[in-house]
Order: sequence, then C-alpha cells, then structure tokens
Amino acid sequence: MVSEDVVKQKPTVKLLATLKGDEMASSDLGVYGAMGCFLEDSSAAAFEKDKSTLSGDDFLKKRERIMRETSGRGHGSVLDQNAFTFSIENLTRATTLLLCAPEYLMHLQQSLRRANATRGYRLPDSILSSSLKAETMRILDTSFELYQKWADAGVPVEDARMPLPLYTKTSIQTTGNARELMHLHYMSLDAGMPSVIKDTVQMMVDAAAKEEPAILQRRKAEYYDNYEPLSWFPSSSLFSFENKTMDALTKNKDPNKVKLVGSGGVVITPEAVERAIRDRDLAELANLKHLHFTFLVPMSLIAFHQATRQRTWNQSIETAYSIMDRGVITVPPKLEAKGFKQELLDQAAAMRDLYYQLVEEGVPKNDAIGVMPHGYEAFVLIHMNGWNAIHSLGKRTCFEAQWEIQKKAMEMALLIKDADPVLGKFVEPQGRLYGKCPERKPCGFCSSDTSLADLYNRIYGGKT
Repeated sequence: MVSEDVVKQKPTVKLLATLKGDEMASSDLGVYGAMGCFLEDSSAAAFEKDKSTLSGDDFLKKRERIMRETSGRGHGSVLDQNAFTFSIENLTRATTLLLCAPEYLMHLQQSLRRANATRGYRLPDSILSSSLKAETMRILDTSFELYQKWADAGVPVEDARMPLPLYTKTSIQTTGNARELMHLHYMSLDAGMPSVIKDTVQMMVDAAAKEEPAILQRRKAEYYDNYEPLSWFPSSSLFSFENKTMDALTKNKDPNKVKLVGSGGVVITPEAVERAIRDRDLAELANLKHLHFTFLVPMSLIAFHQATRQRTWNQSIETAYSIMDRGVITVPPKLEAKGFKQELLDQAAAMRDLYYQLVEEGVPKNDAIGVMPHGYEAFVLIHMNGWNAIHSLGKRTCFEAQWEIQKKAMEMALLIKDADPVLGKFVEPQGRLYGKCPERKPCGFCSSDTSLADLYNRIYGGKT
C-alpha cells in the first residue's frame, strides 16, 4: 500500500543549467542579439561597449528598456536566445502530458515501465481533504497491485501499466527557452488543468525567473501583452474542459480503426522522391514537407504520450473529460492471452466510477480527472508531412517500438501507401529506409521479401 507521506509528497524542481556566456547573462544574450539587428556593431561588440561605459544601474535600465521594446511588443525571437534545463522529481504523469505538449520543449523522461508500488502516486489537496480519500487510495493501490501481479505472471511491463493512474509519479529532465516556458505557463492556467500540474509549472517558472527575472516577466502594456496565445505555436490541449471540433470529429467513430481524414500537397515526381531518399538530395528532401496526411487515430494515453513527443507531428487530442466519459480501455493482446482482461476492465470501471463519485462529493473535475487509468483510449488528430511519413513512421513501424504505437504506425503507413503510392513505396520500417538496421539485434524483417501489409495481417489478422 502506498503511504500517505508518499501521496502528499510535492515535486522537486531543480534548475540545472541556464544558457549564458562568461560575462553575459541569459537576458543579455537576447537583449544584445536584438540590438545587433539594428546596429553596425555586432551583438558582442555592443555588449562590450555598454559594459565598459554604463554604470550598473544604467546597464540594467537599458536591458529592461530593450526587453520591454522587443519581447514586450511580441518579438518572441528575443526570448528564444536562452535555455533553461530542469530536473524534476515526483511530478505526476499527468504533468508530463502537459510538459510534452509544446513542440519546442525537449525532454528525457523516466519510463513508466519502471513504475512500482514504492514510486506511488500523488493526490491533490482537494482529494486528500475529501471523505473519499481512503477509497481513492484503495482503488489506486489496486492499480499498482495488479501491475505487479501481471508483471510477475509474465505480462510485459509495457502492457501491465495500463491501469496505472495519471497521478502516477515520474521524473523528467526538461529543456526549453523563455518563450516556451511562458507558453507552458499560460497553458497551465486553463480552467480544466489539474492543480498538481499548475503548481509544478509554477515552480519551474519561479525557478527560471529567480535566475533571470528580466526574461520571465509578463509585460502587459497598453499596446501588447507578451502572454499572447496567438503568438505561440499551438499545442494539443488534453486538459481543456471542451474541444467541440474534436467532439464532432470523433462522434460515432470506430474506436479500433485509424482513419485518413485528409491528404494532399504539391505534386512530386517519382524521380524526385527517389532522389530525395536514395540520394539524400537535401533540396528534394525539403520538398517532402509539402506533402500532407492527416489521421484520426484512437490510441491509449500511454501511446499518446509517445506520439506527442514526436515533435514534428502536429497533434490535437480530445479532452480528458471526453475520454473519461467514453470510458474505453485498451486491452493489450498479451495481457488478454494471460487471462487478465476482465481484471483490467473491472479496475478501469472502478477508477471511472471513482471519478464520478469524487465530482459528486465536490472535488473539482480538474482534480478528479487524475484518477483516470493510462490505458484509456483517446482520439488523436495527427498531421504529418512527407518527411514525417518516411522518417518517424520508419522508426515507429520497427519491431523495437512499443506494440501499440507500432500497430498505429503500421496502419498509418498502409493508408499512406494507398493514398500516395509514389511516397508510400518508401514508408517502411527504418531498416529498409536507411538500407541497414540500426538496432543491435535485427529481427530480420527488413532484409526479407515480406510486405508491410502481409506482416500487419500476419500479426493483427487484417484488423485495421
């Protein structure tokens, strides 16, 4: 059983590093980079001149004036000239689902496959102070007990983790610049965001602002607010209360089928595609970015966590609240083969019932949602270009990929082959694409004559 001390434990956010020079602070990198756009002097020469001629107070006043007139007026590139690297412990997997959403943040995350009962989960104060605290802990403890039981029985841990809650603890190293930290902070303020996410993001922003207050400052002026959602590259928003477009797209859709909902782009000749891939022609490779494929993909939140880290895919996802209301759990074939399907279904149902009980008890929906199991299935709208189709699908269709993301990648690959046979010829596992297998232990498929369609049908019986 997870102890109450573990459940109450707050995350630890440590700012490991900031990008700076021997004499230049991170804020100076942006300020003098901006000045270098309008002066005869280089950014380095401008900095050296001001450092030698301005007093300390005058130097700081000039820095603030330049920041106000650049990033404060929406020139976000000034906020890109820096980097912050954080090590975060005891945050929830719900939190990392948000951290991985902005495309320009970078992460190295502890695998959920390393989960065990001693890691445990974190609960927000609203649940800890409710009459359902003990019941919540009992049900979430059961998730970890089943995980351990199934793993001990030979179920792969990547399949045994399906019932683990979004409040499961993890650790992560995250790197990003000030623009994306501001974006992340703004996203965390969404009304549907769980409180355990809001407090972790606030700790990150506070740590960066303590080190570099001139950068992480909200400059809300009459002419502009640098917390402007239209200026950030949009990210998937799992914890918004509502997404009407996704609701309309997913209504009555088959939860077992990947669907190609759009494709097109420029016309590229077979010879040009051949040059791009076989000859590594850089100009033709760039042209592949103007081929487009959009899919509606049902996948577990575990698989989505992998997909959302594929940063060059553009993705949208239905809200966590819609996912919970539908209540479809992904059942891994190997878990079912071991006879544990009903236990998974029962546990998922218990966690869903708990969510509704918590809400009825008065716990905010945005805090109750964290008891949802990772195996719940979401509809994800994925847009990829022609380069994504050959590179990222090449990685994901490999047998070293986790089975569910591999299955979805195979289905997308086969749909591309039908929609665009010219490019589709090269939408193959990485060993075939690159000419040799990069894995330590090749499976042999890439050197065989078996087609991807035949392989898929052999594994999944033609069920797409």
